[in-house]
Amino acid sequence: MATAPFESLTDVPTMVSWLAMLIIAGSLAAASVNVLPYWAIEHKSANWLIAAVMLPVGVVMWLGRKRAPHWVIHVGLIVGVSCITWSVWAAGPTAESQASALFYGFLSAFASAFLVRRQAVAYVTFAGLLYLGALLTHWREQMITQWTMNMFAIAVPCLVIGTLVARLRLLALHDTLTGLPNRRLLEETLTARVNSAGRGGRGFAVAAVDLDGLKRVNDTEGHAAGDRLLRSASAGWTSVLRAGDSLARVGGDEFVLVLSDTDLAGALEVVQRLRDAVPQVRFSAGVVCWTGQPIGELLRRADAGLYAAKKMGGGITVSDPTAAWQSSTDLRHLTS
Repeated sequence: MATAPFESLTDVPTMVSWLAMLIIAGSLAAASVNVLPYWAIEHKSANWLIAAVMLPVGVVMWLGRKRAPHWVIHVGLIVGVSCITWSVWAAGPTAESQASALFYGFLSAFASAFLVRRQAVAYVTFAGLLYLGALLTHWREQMITQWTMNMFAIAVPCLVIGTLVARLRLLALHDTLTGLPNRRLLEETLTARVNSAGRGGRGFAVAAVDLDGLKRVNDTEGHAAGDRLLRSASAGWTSVLRAGDSLARVGGDEFVLVLSDTDLAGALEVVQRLRDAVPQVRFSAGVVCWTGQPIGELLRRADAGLYAAKKMGGGITVSDPTAAWQSSTDLRHLTS
């Protein structure tokens, strides 16, 4: 099963808020070098310029955090890494440049915590290359040791942070019994689908699915048997989904299927494939296509179709709460 690709691991306003605070803090740190007692700096005026660049960038990001697009995060990271590199160069051919380089770690840690792994690795690599370039402008033999130690101190914590965040995200966004996405990840998937459909005009469909008779299985055979049924159904269904489709478990016996780039007829065909893949599992389904409505309304309409299918006896698919079943092939499942 494939899910929607995400360029980040949390919502944009939260990421922009944290990044703005880091950039503002970095600007104040750069200015403080010229005010507070510090080691000698070769190009002291550069720190004023760094503060003059970073402070307004951070303030603008903070003020616009609620409406900021995703690309603002990358702009902030690039500006921040570039200013840190400038600070390393300003320190001159002394060990003090190592102190400035430690600030690479803050932005690298941010990338590891909030961005997908490939992007986090790209930013750590980007920082490392710029850092090396700054050192090469006033190269000393000892600087290779400085670069190696600093990059080790930056990369290892970022690896730990990225691994822990990925693990926590997996646990937070997936159902422990079936391994399927849960309701929270479903909402992220639907948001990504709506944004994609809005930009490219490519439609998608949603199917609300509910197992028929799971309560009876739990009551007569025990909850272990019911859990085996849920795992069997989930595995069988995901095996026949197309790339780009997503199946989420949102309740005890409730599932939601998100079908990308399809119309109503295509969605009904996919639901039928689910029935054929695990014929021993009887379920009802409600299918609806996205037509520009809010996500909550989309799910409500799919649920309405599901409830209509239940009232008709179950084991069928209803594509509209006001219509009867749309595919005669579903009728044979009324007695399955």
